[in-house]
Amino acid sequence: MTQNGTGKNQIEEAIEIAAEAHQGQYRKGTNTPYITHPYAVGLILMEAGCPEAVIIAGILHDTVEDTDLTLEFIRERFGDAIANIVDGCSEDKALRWRARKTERIEALRSASPEVCTVTCADKLHNLRTIISEYDLIGDAVWDRFHGGVEDQAWYYRSVLGAIADRDVALQKSGGRAKLTTFDDGARAIPDAKDTAPQHEPSDCNDAWKKPAAIDVVNAQLFQQFQQAVAYLFEGRMP
Repeated sequence: MTQNGTGKNQIEEAIEIAAEAHQGQYRKGTNTPYITHPYAVGLILMEAGCPEAVIIAGILHDTVEDTDLTLEFIRERFGDAIANIVDGCSEDKALRWRARKTERIEALRSASPEVCTVTCADKLHNLRTIISEYDLIGDAVWDRFHGGVEDQAWYYRSVLGAIADRDVALQKSGGRAKLTTFDDGARAIPDAKDTAPQHEPSDCNDAWKKPAAIDVVNAQLFQQFQQAVAYLFEGRMP
């Protein structure tokens, strides 16, 4: 685990920086502190055996987009690799909702596997939260989000399809997505005959020995994201 001069490892430092940056922010329509989201994204990435740089970027992924923290600060504190992932996950809030979502979707088609992997973890946690809230309050959960269920279905299906398009390996593997069009976006439908490859269980300490760069999008997270989209918007159990 990488340590800085203070003796803290960089993951601990990222958590503290993100917690301070997101202070006073809450998840949409709830009293849940916003920091629970980037922290959960980091845990999802860690559990999937991702490299340290990807985990740190996951923890920081919303700081540039939603707080006063700058990309230059992240680059100086954590280096180019992490800053570039955070940059690739950040939306331009100056654009209207549909325009900025479309821009990010198109960018994913040529984004690095690290950016796509963090995006999978980010969207997976969002969907898990929506599913949990839906079980409690039903369709009222969609009142919290732009455009309700229709726009949200378009967005998550399109993100899923863009990542699958970007990573041909996901389509050739057992976790491939069959893509069709739906509401002007790509929809990824799991192939019932396939079983996505699972990563071998790994010791958490081994994760720090992996290189900072990865060659393909994490198939385990892609499959879980794919299943969550199917469960919520297609009404199918994973």
